[in-house]
Amino acid sequence: DDISAALDSMCQASGKAAEILERHGATSATDVTGFGLLGHLVEMAKASSVVVELNLAAIPLLDGALKCVQDGIFSSLQH
Repeated sequence: DDISAALDSMCQASGKAAEILERHGATSATDVTGFGLLGHLVEMAKASSVVVELNLAAIPLLDGALKCVQDGIFSSLQH
């Protein structure tokens, strides 16, 4: 099911992604499990004193994510 697939994706090692980011000059990064993209992005933006703009149409969603929201299933950080 979609929840199991989401959990599996969150458990994947991020070493390869870190190598790619480093090769392209990234100076900071975070995973988006747990607090999600927005939670981590807010913390990084505050710490860096920057303003961030997202193109929501360009952000991929996990299968079933919209259905979870429509069914009232949110991150615990939303409460």
